[in-house]
Amino acid sequence: MITINNTNDFELLFHDKFGDLDRSTLSKIKNKKLRIELGGEENDSKRREQALARSNEILRYCFGRKAIWLRMILWSDKEERNLENSGFEIYKAAKVLKQKDEDEILYLYFNRYSKLLLSPIAKSIINFEMAEEPSANITCYFISFNSKLIINIYDDRGLDIYTPNEELLKNINNKFSDWVM
Repeated sequence: MITINNTNDFELLFHDKFGDLDRSTLSKIKNKKLRIELGGEENDSKRREQALARSNEILRYCFGRKAIWLRMILWSDKEERNLENSGFEIYKAAKVLKQKDEDEILYLYFNRYSKLLLSPIAKSIINFEMAEEPSANITCYFISFNSKLIINIYDDRGLDIYTPNEELLKNINNKFSDWVM
């Protein structure tokens, strides 16, 4: 396994494990992907609650207590503060790397998945599209390099799961078949 000491190391490992995937959306991928419905037919606060509960359940199932990387695009200068206002503590990560081009990208490594630490991210993403607070305009990939898995919660409507591991994809599909779109 490659040691990730900088953003270039991360991007090289990402390419090695997943190929040349789009770094801002998984929506265009046709194969080896599941799309999960989060909010469903619910409205307002019930929709937010259901979307958050489903996203947390899927993240917990897929990552459990395993190590997790986050690759987060912050779409404006205020998004790091917005994440902090949501209760997300960036510097609780075991490793924090930043890249600044036209947008800032955070690369965060956690020794193990924790709902307590990472739930504010899901809530911020879901709330953003629903014009609720706290929210942040970000794109976040939840990544396991060991399992070769990426999850992207795109808004209250749903999330995408990508993995070249067909057995893992089948297991996730079976577990959450009622929510698969």
